[in-house]
Amino acid sequence: MGHNGKFIIVADMSELKSYEVKWISGTDRYHLDLKYDLDYIDGRQAISKQLSDDRGRFGHDSGDDYGIEHESEQRLIRHIANDISAFLSDVPESSCYLAFPAKHHKELTEALSETARKALAKNIAADLINCPAEDLLSHF
Repeated sequence: MGHNGKFIIVADMSELKSYEVKWISGTDRYHLDLKYDLDYIDGRQAISKQLSDDRGRFGHDSGDDYGIEHESEQRLIRHIANDISAFLSDVPESSCYLAFPAKHHKELTEALSETARKALAKNIAADLINCPAEDLLSHF
């Protein structure tokens, strides 16, 4: 029963899901209860769609972005980190498992609040957002 009462958060640049792990004695299995399912629309759109209404575009991309894509990604990472930090603000230490893709894993972890980092029992660089809920626990 080591996982009972823990939380699992899986996220990527377009979605965040949070589950609570519960032991069901009648089935002798863990059950994951979905608590939050957040979508990040900016993470699903190409930068050209975020910055343009397509007026004046004639089938080509022109101009320099001057790091706009990187800045947009960093802003989204901070937004995701703030959501995770808010969720973990009142949970006990070492009570949460987190998975986020390797490309931005370090930046997300650094952007989490101190309380949220203390709440993490395991923190892995993996994209598990599309993993079936019944298989998530096996990754931790």
